This record gives sequence, structure tokens and C-alpha cells, in this order.
Amino acid sequence: MIRYGVLGPLTVDGETVSPGQHRTVLATLLIQANEAVPTSTLVDELWPDCAPDSATVMVQMCVSGLRKLLAPGVPARDPRQVLRTYRGGYRLEVPDDALDQARFLALAERGHRLAGERDPKGAAHALREALQLWRAPALQDVTGGAVVSAHATWLDEQRAAVLEQRVALDLALGGHREVIAELRGQVAAEPTNEALAAHLVTALAAAGRQGEAFAVFERTRAALAAELGVRPGRRLFDAVAGLRPRVTAGSPKRPRVAPAQLPPDIADFTGRAEVLAEIERALTEPASAPRVLVLCGQGGLGKSALAVHAAHELRERFPDAQLVAGDGSATEVLGQFLHALGVTDDELPSALLDRQHLWRTRTASSRVLVLVDGARDEQQVRALLPGGSGCAVLVTSRRRLLGLEGARTVELPELTEPEALDLLAALAGRERLDAEPAGARELVRLCGGLPLAVRIVGAKLAAHAHEPIADLVARVADRHRGLGELRAGDLDVRATVDVSYAECPQPQRRALRLLGHAGLPTCTRWTVATLLDCPADTARDVCEGLVDAQLLQVCGRDAAGLVRYRLHDLIAAFAAEQEEPGIGEAMERLVHGYLALAGRAHDKLRASRFPPAAPPAPASSATERAVQADPGGWRHEESGNLVALTRWTYRTGWWRHTWLLADAFAGLAERRPDDPGVRDVAVLGLLAARRTGDRGAEAMSLCALGDLRWESGRAGVAARYYALASAAFEELGDDRGLARVLTARADVDIERGRLDRAREDLRRALLLAQLCGDRQCRADALDQLGSLLADIGDLTAAEDCFTNSRQVAESLGSLRGVARAEKRLADVLRWRGEHEQARARLATALEISREHADVHWEAHVLRSLGELDRATGRLADAERSLTRACELFTELGHRHARAYVLYSLGELYADQELPERAELSLAACRQVFQALDDWRGQGYALLGLGRLWARHGDGDAAIAALRAAAGIFARLGYRRCERNALSALAAAATA
Repeated sequence: MIRYGVLGPLTVDGETVSPGQHRTVLATLLIQANEAVPTSTLVDELWPDCAPDSATVMVQMCVSGLRKLLAPGVPARDPRQVLRTYRGGYRLEVPDDALDQARFLALAERGHRLAGERDPKGAAHALREALQLWRAPALQDVTGGAVVSAHATWLDEQRAAVLEQRVALDLALGGHREVIAELRGQVAAEPTNEALAAHLVTALAAAGRQGEAFAVFERTRAALAAELGVRPGRRLFDAVAGLRPRVTAGSPKRPRVAPAQLPPDIADFTGRAEVLAEIERALTEPASAPRVLVLCGQGGLGKSALAVHAAHELRERFPDAQLVAGDGSATEVLGQFLHALGVTDDELPSALLDRQHLWRTRTASSRVLVLVDGARDEQQVRALLPGGSGCAVLVTSRRRLLGLEGARTVELPELTEPEALDLLAALAGRERLDAEPAGARELVRLCGGLPLAVRIVGAKLAAHAHEPIADLVARVADRHRGLGELRAGDLDVRATVDVSYAECPQPQRRALRLLGHAGLPTCTRWTVATLLDCPADTARDVCEGLVDAQLLQVCGRDAAGLVRYRLHDLIAAFAAEQEEPGIGEAMERLVHGYLALAGRAHDKLRASRFPPAAPPAPASSATERAVQADPGGWRHEESGNLVALTRWTYRTGWWRHTWLLADAFAGLAERRPDDPGVRDVAVLGLLAARRTGDRGAEAMSLCALGDLRWESGRAGVAARYYALASAAFEELGDDRGLARVLTARADVDIERGRLDRAREDLRRALLLAQLCGDRQCRADALDQLGSLLADIGDLTAAEDCFTNSRQVAESLGSLRGVARAEKRLADVLRWRGEHEQARARLATALEISREHADVHWEAHVLRSLGELDRATGRLADAERSLTRACELFTELGHRHARAYVLYSLGELYADQELPERAELSLAACRQVFQALDDWRGQGYALLGLGRLWARHGDGDAAIAALRAAAGIFARLGYRRCERNALSALAAAATA
């Protein structure tokens, strides 16, 4: 095990570390051991004033050097590596007993505990052991920024506190002579250290050396006057009180009543039970130093109300004082604290450092709770930390105080809907909410989980008892006046956000304005870099700065591996209000950037009816590489943003941009035909194409709308759109476009039983695709023709079509096309009874679909897998696959495909001897097919019902259903299905 030392020069296994930059990086990682340290923090520590452009690379080189030092020959990603890349930074794994700091703090805590248990000898021994670990001032040879220097100062102060307590214990045990020898040199080195001087005076007096004691007192008083311009504090006066009574003649007594400065508790406080429990644990658990907890979050989240409520809950744990840091400098606040503890004006030092010493001395053995509300930075809090391990500090801040040593940080979440409704009920009355439950839920949704906003709307409802909640909902929902409605008295959401906004540097403010105007549901660093037209590293710093300011929220890493952020709805509304003259140019860059990324995803997925003609340029950015590596994951994450961006361009009148985005979305959108966003984009694309006068764009938009209506089961509407699109392509002489629309229309005709027109369309599409060299269309047309041939019973010809389709898809690099063909071939093999070969092909199809996040096709493959398991008697496996397929189609809103899965489930339940469940599934399946005007589907449903009724003795109903199914299949031309129905009918008639 590697042993680290920070209590003196930085060491690793007793050896110093070089060069200096390596020491700084290692020190920063050690003081935050076992936690992720962002690269930006390491950069700030190495270059506190101005980092070079190559800072990130230089940090990487330092880390690489440290890895060679700490784990020679172990690769970076090897589990044995102690220094690992982690969440945008690095994490150093350090066992508790491997760091001298941890051993020191543990021994100090043991000493404090033994002293509290009235074991002075044991306590003095533990504290002496703790002090023996020190070799020199903490991190003596490390040059760093705010984090390292602050931690070194904190450690030195801990050492001083331990030394002071150990000296006090030694004096109580009669070890005066030993203490005198130890303290003389330290008092000479620190002539203004009143605590050490007071101990030396006490030791000398106890040893009968009063003259020397007076001399120490006078030297210290002279040093304080000369260097700091202050008089000695009460503690030094108390030390010589027995020798010179006049020194303490006017000393005041300590106040009999403990200071209790907390503001009144919140009468209508609701919710936050989990956070309150976490605060209690953090501020009351045993520790060797004052416990510090920081509540951070955006303005309006109720940090102050929560802190005050939590402080009142904990009052009995801190009986000596509950103090609140008011306005003013640290010097002024410490003066207020000391006055509250009984220090008179005569005894109060004027300098900050001396007030800190006196404050920590007075609180060294006390149980004091300090509330610092609205802290600006770490330095403000650090100056107010008390001295005793029985003390606690509760801080609220809009910023994450990452540099505050030993502090636990809790990022306050937004209120949940139940919590927000409880708060609203406490303000406006439960009866009011019960009368309009939907309106109440919508009102708290518009408040975005922000307690401040909920309080404001609650106050407005309470002030207007006869106003319907719906009226207030309408006003708050109006994007032109929403923030104006969120103001009541001195409660104002806009003003609260403005405070955080004003504190941000210019690049962060501009990024926030641009994101607000863009209105995207989420964003990445690429989004910010594109809007600002800046390098990726700058965008990262801007995003993290906004996160630290609690104006941007981290959602985590998305499916494509990119860090994703979101704006709170009310912050987005505030940002959109701000004037931004460069919005046009920024949005132009964003649109073109999205189109380029969409083209890259198209090239990989091959999922679009009309993919871009030119292949994308080689990937040069992290985002482009992420899209190329996982286009399906990127498509899933960016679907909402493409919808929002398309709506924005349409509102702005950028018609060509709207159509281009809609066209990109048509190929990228996950197949959710009932999603309002998907429908909006398709319609806006058509309207924009007509505005541009581009007939080809209009034809492609018509085809996209046809695809959408077909996916939602509206076959008749889809056929009309396809007819309009094919007419437009005919008019333009666009053979490529016409071939693709004919292929799409054939799919509808096959399902509706118009087999002759479908076959004619497909043969024509294949010819046109051959003439214009459109291999993708050829693969699609072969797939459709194979499906048609399989349905009419020509399995050999169908297999040839699917095989040829697979070969073309493979030559194009279209794995989605390969998955589709594998699934089709597996169905043919299943019908022939070649089950193992079918299972192998379905496994390939399922793997490809999941790898490309193609949920729609995954569900189709699962249905085929369920049918195969049913055919081979693996009924439990079949039920799992079919149930999952049904869930996926339900989530996608694909009623047509879901109905076919219900048919398969009905057949499965029949095999499982579950007739009631089977009949319910088949009846539901038939009902959906009737609503969609799908006659083939109705034939399947009747076939399933007929078989079920025949099996359970209802012969007349079975014969009627099977006869109807056979008639439907005969009329549509589905010979294979007709033979199955007639075979079942013959069996039922002879039963």
C-alpha cells in the first residue's frame, strides 16, 4: 500500500515528489481523495492567475507521470490503477490509513472523545501521537491555488487547535515543566499567538516562576500593540488574573442566556423530508472538526427557508449558541459573534486574524451552530468557522462552494409535484385545490418545482378567493407575461434569477440568453460552442460556470456519451426576455450544425426514405465522433431538440431551414406517430416547402406525412399522401423520388389486400431504382416484394427477395437493412419448420436493432421471436418476448403493429389453455383492425377466434368465424392464410 504525507513536505512512501507541477496535482487529488476532481480544478491550482492554452494537455501529462510513480506499468484503465479518469476529471483512490492527514484527524478525534469522557491521560496521549505525525507546516513544498493553500491553512489550524488542547490537558495533569520547555520556542516564533502565550503564563505561574510569567504577558501585549494595534484578549488576561487582580477587575461575566439568533421558523414549511434527514446526519455525526454543510441551488428553491427550519430542528443539539451571520465583512460578523458570546468592546481585537483566533478559542469546547445564509464564496465561510468539533456550520449559497475544505454539499432539488401541491394547499387551502385538481397540478407544473413561485401563486390565490385557479394558470402560462405574474409583494422570481445572472461573466450571460431564445429542451457543450462560435474547451468552461451559478442543470451523460444540460423553465423564460442582438447568426450556426450531425446519423443508420446525397466529412469533434459511434443514441437524445428547432425556424419565417430540419427529422425521428412533436414537424415541413415553392421538397414532405399516417394505422390517409407525392415526382421527372414513394405505397396496399397494384408498384420501383442506381430503394422494394410473395404462399420466391435485399443492404453498409432482411428470412424459415436457423437470424436482427437504438424494429423482431418460441413449445419465453414487443409498440404509439402482437398473444394464451385471456386479446386485436380498416388484420383475428372457439366446443361460432376469415383472405389474395383458415374450418366442421 502506498503511503502519502501532507503534514509537511508532500511525500509518497517517504520520498518527496518532483517536479513542482506534479506535487501540485498530487496535492489537489490527495486533499479530495476518493472523489472526482474536475480537470478545471487542477488547471486552476496549477495556474491560479492565467492558464496557458495547453493547460489541459499539461494536466494530462502530469497525471500520466503520477500514474507511473504510483502504479508503475499499470495501464490507465486497469482496475489496479489508483489514479483513474472519472467524470470529466480524475479520482485518486486512497485508503484511510494510507494518508497521514487521515491518521492525524482520527487521533485528534480520539483525543477529543477521551477528553469528553474525562480520561485526560488517554486524551493527552492520543493528541501527542497526532502531533508527532507532523514534520513541518502542511504541504510546505507545494505551490498551488485557492484549494491547496486553503487546505494547508486549515490543516495548520487543526494542528494548532490540537496542540492547544493537548497543552491544556498536560497542564491539568501537572506537567508544567514539560509544557514550559515546549512552549517557549513556539511563543518566541509566534509572538502574537495569545492562546500559546496564555498557556505559557499559566505553566510558569504554576511552577512558581511568576516573574517570567509577567514577562511573557508584557512581551505578548507589546507585540500585539506593535504589530496589530490591539490589546490582549480576555484569555490572556485570565491567565494572569491571580497575579494581577487589577487586570481582570472590570472583566464582564459571560451572559447567562445562550445566544439564539435564528429567524422565526417557517409556519407553513412542507416537504423536504429526505434533505432534512441528510442535514441532521451531516451536522450531528461525530467529527474531529466543525461540521460544515452547504445547501446550494438556484434562486427561489427555498434554501433559506429550509436552512432556518433545519436549524430550529437542531437547536437542542447546539445549546451554547445559535448564531446567524449578518451582512458585512468577516471582521464585522466575527465582532457580532464575539459580542453575542460576551466579549466587551475593550476585549474585542480590531484585526480579522485576531478576531478569528479569539472566536475559535471561545468555541473550542462549545456546541455552537452557525447559519451563513447566501454565502458569496468559500473565503467568506472559511473566515467564520468555529474552533470546536462540537460546532456546526450550515451554509446556503447559489454557487457550489467546491473549495470549502471538509464541507459536505447538498444540491437542493426542485419540489416534487406532491410537495408543491402540499405547499400550495397550505397557502391557498386544500378545499380550493380539491375543487380544481387538474388546474392545481398544472399551476405547480408551471412553477417548475420552485418553492418561491409556488408561494407567489399561492399568495395570489389566497388574496383572490373567488378567482378560478384556471384563470391564474392561463396568465402564468402566457409566455409574454408569465414571469410578470410570478411576483407578489417582495417575492419576485424574475428578480431572484436576475441576481445570479448579474453575477455571471459576459460569456456565461450571453450563452444563457442564446439558450433561452433557442428554447431547446436540453443542450450539450456542442450546442453552446455552436451558439457562441467558440472552441469546445471554452464552451465547457461556460457550461460549468453556469452550473456553478445554478443557472444550468446537469442531466448527466446521455446515450451518446455526451454531458447533457437543461435550463429550468423559469430560467429559460427569464433568458428569453433578455435582448440578444446576435440571435440570428447564432441560430443559423445551430441549424447548420444540426443538419450536419443529422447527415452523419443518416449515413450510419440508413433509416431515411430520402437520405442526403453527399456523405459527411470526416468527424473532427467529440460530438461528431459520438454521433458516428452511436447514431441511434444521439437520435434518441436529440429528437426533442429537433422538434423545438423546427418550430423556432417556422415561427421565424426561415422556410428553407424548416423544411431541411423536417426532412432530417423524418429519417431520424423514433417511430412515435402519435407524438404531437412528430406530427408538428411533418406538417411544418410541408407548409414550409410550399412557402419556398420547391416542388421536390413538397413531394418529400408529402411522403413523410404518408409514412407518419401509415405508422399510426391510418392507411387511407397515408395512401392519399403517397398518391400526391407520386404525382409530384412524376411531374418533376424524378425517378429516384418516384421509386421510393411507390415502394412506400406498396406497403400500404399489401396490408389492405390490394396485391395487384402493390406488385405493379414494386416492379416499377425496382426498374426505376435500377435505372437511376438507387440501391437503397432497390433493397426496400425487394423487402416489400418478398413480404407480398410470402403472404400469397410463394415462400421460395420470397426467400430470394429477402436474400437479395440483405445483400444490397450489406453492400451499402446499412445494418438496419440487414436486420430487416434477417427478420424476414427468419419468418420464412419458421414457416418451413427450420427453427434453429430462424433463431440464429433473429438473434442477429435483435442485436443490430438494439445496437442502433431502433426500438421500432426491435419490437418487430421480438414478435417474430415470440412466434418462434411458441412454435417450438417454449411458451414462457414466447410470453416474455411478445409482452415486451407489445410494451414497446404501446410506448411508440404504433396501434397497427401492437394489434398484430395482440393476435400473437391470443394464439399463445390459447396454447397455454388460458381461454379467457386468449379471447380478450383476440377481441381487442379485432377491434383495433376494424378501427384501422385493415381487412387482413381482421382475417387474422377471426382465424384466431375460430381456432379458440373450436378448441373449447363452440362449434357454430368457430365455423362462422373461420368461414369469414377464409373469405377475407380469398378476396384479398392471401393464399397461404386462406389455406390455414380452410384447414381449421375443415377440422372444426368434423369435430
